[in-house]
Amino acid sequence: MSPESTIALLVVIVAFLGLLALRLHVGLSLMIAGLLGIIMLRSLDAAVSTIANQPYSTSASYSLTIIPLFILMGTLAVNANLAQAGFDMAARLLRRLPGGPALASLTGSGLFAAVTGSSVATVATMARVSTNAIVAAGNGLKLAAGVVCAGGTLGVLIPPSIVLVLYGVVTEESIGQLLLAGIGPGLLTIAAYAVTIVMLVLLQRRSERVSTPQTEAVMASLPEESERRVPKLDIPGVLFLAVIFIVSIGTIYAGIATPTEAASFGALAALIVLLLRTRPPRWMTALKDSLSEAIGLTAMTFLLMVGAGVFTYFLALSGVSSALVDSVVAADLPPYLVLVLCLLLLLPLGMFLDGISIILIAAPLLHPILTGYGFDGIWLGILIVKVAEMALITPPVGMNAFVYSGAVPEAGLARVFRGILPFIVADVVVVAVLIAAPDIVTFLPNLSGAK
Repeated sequence: MSPESTIALLVVIVAFLGLLALRLHVGLSLMIAGLLGIIMLRSLDAAVSTIANQPYSTSASYSLTIIPLFILMGTLAVNANLAQAGFDMAARLLRRLPGGPALASLTGSGLFAAVTGSSVATVATMARVSTNAIVAAGNGLKLAAGVVCAGGTLGVLIPPSIVLVLYGVVTEESIGQLLLAGIGPGLLTIAAYAVTIVMLVLLQRRSERVSTPQTEAVMASLPEESERRVPKLDIPGVLFLAVIFIVSIGTIYAGIATPTEAASFGALAALIVLLLRTRPPRWMTALKDSLSEAIGLTAMTFLLMVGAGVFTYFLALSGVSSALVDSVVAADLPPYLVLVLCLLLLLPLGMFLDGISIILIAAPLLHPILTGYGFDGIWLGILIVKVAEMALITPPVGMNAFVYSGAVPEAGLARVFRGILPFIVADVVVVAVLIAAPDIVTFLPNLSGAK
């Protein structure tokens, strides 16, 4: 890199962090910082040309149609109370197990994260509800914080995953195979989190409920019957949820439909379910709410894409991309050491960015380096996406932890991070298993007819 490029890179990073500190949207922060770098390296005219062309070139792709369709499918399912049905089913079945409410909250967080595609939004939505349920059962604030923050990361692997779709778009890997590849690691992660919850409950029991003033403050705010309430069993809702999953993901596995076609089938199925589970006077209200939520989430996702596109263009212009590749090749390190180092590079990004932004910026840089060592692109995609979401719960500045502490201020940031640590250990174990046994990732894609 030239001295001019190095100075521009430093200025852009400082500008980006400053804009985030001013609470500007991540997508806009990336866009403005990238434009500033382009002005420094080229000219104002070049920056104007970039901002005029980048939104179209970033978003005008047929493969991106899958994103609004999956988002619409999710919002329709939520407004049909299917996510609530899944959560209540889990709460009913798991309530007698050690940490039953925590296991149910983990299920609810995973369902909501899969629907929204946003770990941070999941934590903000589930924080208070899950905390109340877990504390009411006497399991403590630390466990509640860990469950909600870690549970929010499940949506990146469990189909339909917007993050995996975006990874496939920016790296030109098969979106269908990526979605199927996420199922095995997603189930493995759920199992690891569940074992962690049970172990923590068996070790700690009700100590925080008895001795912690903060926990007592949460208990005081709960309804008197919160501990004794048994969730309703909505079997039709669970069956409808299974049907939507089979229609959207099963058709990809069977090779019957492309990912975009499968997403449209899933959205249509969710619409039919919403109409079946909603009385006619509420049809228009439910549809309006679903479409409004879908439009908002889609706009947020595409704003992140455009901002990341401008920022990535600046990185290419400055020579950072080529310099990174040249440095790795020149170091002549063993392939698996390069893999681990590249994955570790993702963790600091979680201090400032959400999972979607991390993937949009890091995947175009890391994918060519690692595939150059002969690693499978689908397997790499799952590892990169998994570690990118781990970054959101990794100290010292995991975004999920700050969102949770803001939603549940009595928990305190230090207690939140202590609650998250066991789940970070579980994540590290999962990543190690996926590296050691890549068939967990590639098994379903290899069996399927997905393209």
